[in-house]
Amino acid sequence: MTHYIGILNSKGGVGKTTTAIHLAQALVPQHSVELWDADPQGSATDWAYTTEEHGQPLPFPVASVNHREISRKTTEADFVLIDTPPGNSQVLDAAADRSTILIIPTKPASLDMTRVWATLDSIPATLPAIVLLTHANPRTISYQQAIEALDQAQIAVFDTPIKNLETIKNNANTYPKDLAGYEQVAAELLNLIGDES
Repeated sequence: MTHYIGILNSKGGVGKTTTAIHLAQALVPQHSVELWDADPQGSATDWAYTTEEHGQPLPFPVASVNHREISRKTTEADFVLIDTPPGNSQVLDAAADRSTILIIPTKPASLDMTRVWATLDSIPATLPAIVLLTHANPRTISYQQAIEALDQAQIAVFDTPIKNLETIKNNANTYPKDLAGYEQVAAELLNLIGDES
């Protein structure tokens, strides 16, 4: 059975593509993985192209898709990660409809957190969704406030925040060797969906 993981947030610049690439990389040693790039900017596609040009291609295919292809495209992969753009309701709806679980990356700043609520309001209440805090420093007030707000709203959040910003920056458009915490996020995800292989 294929698990479709929608990575979405109605706000840009929160780490959706970074999450898609690193999470795919973390899953691929034990699973077959595809990344569907539904963002017209094509950041994930560009990332894959750049690594291939430098002789170190990503170990999973990256395919550009539109909202219709999200609904119709077939695969035999264990996991499909769907990288979505901000503010495109057709793509976000198609990704939510196809997904078995959603990951909502967000910075813990209050402005970014408001988009988490908006994103959650736009998806079916029955669809499992879990927030991933990126650009995170657990020692800051904004991080603690984000955790408290999510807890009070009974919104699931990964135990592992993504906090190594320097590593993430250095990984851009390269074959990521240091996964900066995404391997722990992958383990949490597998546990959530009942696949601990």
